[in-house]
Amino acid sequence: MNKSLSHTINEKYQIWVANHMTHLDNLRPILQVKELRSYNLMRGQNYHNLANEDVQAGRAAVTIPASQKPLHDYVPLYLGFKTPMVATNQLQNENLLFLRFSLDILSTPGAIVSDGNARSQKTQFYLFSGPDIFSKIDVAAIRTVKYSKDPELKRKKQAEVLIPDKLPITQMHDIICYSENAKSHVLSILAEFGIKKQVTVNPGWYFGTRPENKGS
Repeated sequence: MNKSLSHTINEKYQIWVANHMTHLDNLRPILQVKELRSYNLMRGQNYHNLANEDVQAGRAAVTIPASQKPLHDYVPLYLGFKTPMVATNQLQNENLLFLRFSLDILSTPGAIVSDGNARSQKTQFYLFSGPDIFSKIDVAAIRTVKYSKDPELKRKKQAEVLIPDKLPITQMHDIICYSENAKSHVLSILAEFGIKKQVTVNPGWYFGTRPENKGS
């Protein structure tokens, strides 16, 4: 049996998943259109944006060398968890969701992998051509949660997978949420669309205090 792309990458580099962080309010609109969409495709739509204006302005100025397309033409996913963006939004933990996708999504034509935060001038972008692209990624940096005092480690921690324009929700592997209450909301929304996906409560993906153990 042929191994999947994500399995092959995981065997050699011990990484198999990428995650897209979004607000709970966005889950229903995402499911309605059946896909994640790039920032540029979302312009003018009612969408709860978790990034501040300075971050979005910085990303808007970035062009991906391999494609000459703007960064905002891609759906962004992080390879690591507990990124600085999660820390910035920790007061909203109850509403933060991580939509996880296996690295099989890298078979999408034009998929890009970055070796750090896409907004940084130091970051390099690689058109995905095979699993060994990950030899250019600092996997240890992606895994660490102790990066606040090291700017370069912090940059590498934020390595990204960039998918052109759209990412079908059918490719979603599972969803991580903060609490049992959040899980209840997520499962209810998924049920509206007849979608069955694993939803896992994992406060270890978040910064700040842990939620109380109670249902909705």
